[in-house]
Amino acid sequence: MMSHTTNALTRSGRIVAIRDGLATIRVELPAGCTSCGSRGACASGKAATATVVLPAPAGARPGETVTLSITEGSLARSALLVYFLPAVTTLLGAVGLAGAGDVAAIGGAAAGLGLGLILPRLIGRSLSRSGGFTASVAAPSNIHSQPIGDFL
Repeated sequence: MMSHTTNALTRSGRIVAIRDGLATIRVELPAGCTSCGSRGACASGKAATATVVLPAPAGARPGETVTLSITEGSLARSALLVYFLPAVTTLLGAVGLAGAGDVAAIGGAAAGLGLGLILPRLIGRSLSRSGGFTASVAAPSNIHSQPIGDFL
């Protein structure tokens, strides 16, 4: 269940496997996800659960329930990065080469889109290392949170 505590969004999940320090966590999606009009474009699709792979908290075991959390600010920044940046780079590529003709504008848009899809990954890694994104996964036996690192 998603809750708002200390400006963080949290969701409970169950560890289904741990391998090489990474936990595969199954998270139940809210009922609204299955009836949403955007479910075809969303990663959740028609599934009632989502699976994420994140660094396992110390001492965690398969079958345990963990809490995933992300601050509202980090969620907003990552949404801007992932959705807004590709749109902007696509438009800039098209407009930048529009003077050279339609084919060049299409090529510029394609190049801008490619750049816009690569940049969020690179920027996300950099921000994750510097603490620009705050997200955590914690096991019930470990009250403290542990950064999950690169989640983009």
